[in-house]
Amino acid sequence: MTISARNFSGKFMVRVPPEVHRYLAVEAAESGVSLNRIASVKLAR
Repeated sequence: MTISARNFSGKFMVRVPPEVHRYLAVEAAESGVSLNRIASVKLAR
């Protein structure tokens, strides 16, 4: 089975430096969205 034919859960863990976590959390709070939403949008670019 090719990787493009697999089913994906949509979940994966990624480690970032604490300052990146803080920056994204502040951006999410100021935008009124979840940290997950901010990370998803940035990863999709």
